[in-house]
Amino acid sequence: MISESCDLDGFIEAIKDLTYHEVLSSILKEGYEADDLFVSKKRDEASALELEKVREYSRALRFFIFLLQTGQRPDLASEREREAYQKFRLVAATLVERGELLPAILDYFDG
Repeated sequence: MISESCDLDGFIEAIKDLTYHEVLSSILKEGYEADDLFVSKKRDEASALELEKVREYSRALRFFIFLLQTGQRPDLASEREREAYQKFRLVAATLVERGELLPAILDYFDG
């Protein structure tokens, strides 16, 4: 797991210069590991705050995976979800610059 502390900024920093395939693979792997971490923490009776941190991290990963796989903006219900999703714009912009994604993908991010 790249970010065992569920640090979205650290994870994005780690993947921002990867190729499209590497980004997608890394996010999928990180998502599976975040799910495992959630189950482990729940089994170990972690606090509700700790569980929510892992849950939010996992959701943020899923939102970007959804965009990459479907070419559609995910439904973002809360301001926290929108803020986390916006952080992935850096990754998308880098992929656009290298010609691995069409520039239209950036329209799925706010300003």
